[in-house]
Amino acid sequence: MCIVQRLNDHSPVIEAVLKLLIKTNEGGDRDNEEPLTCRLLVPSRQIGCLLGKRGSVITEMRKKTTAGLKVLQKVDLPKCAQDSDELVQV
Repeated sequence: MCIVQRLNDHSPVIEAVLKLLIKTNEGGDRDNEEPLTCRLLVPSRQIGCLLGKRGSVITEMRKKTTAGLKVLQKVDLPKCAQDSDELVQV
């Protein structure tokens, strides 16, 4: 199953991440702060689902959310990542 399909299913993990991000974003004056950034480890075998053919899926997600989405370089992977992981920044 593709990552995009999992997002639509709202698994307990996705729900927890969404609640965490919402809670992190609460309070304070967000206009005067740096944008909230989240990095996710995504298995390499799933990255194609996120990107889509010729980048169509990630482009559509950028348009719908106005969020900056990008797959970072392998050198940016944290120590806890596996060799088969990709790092996605939102």
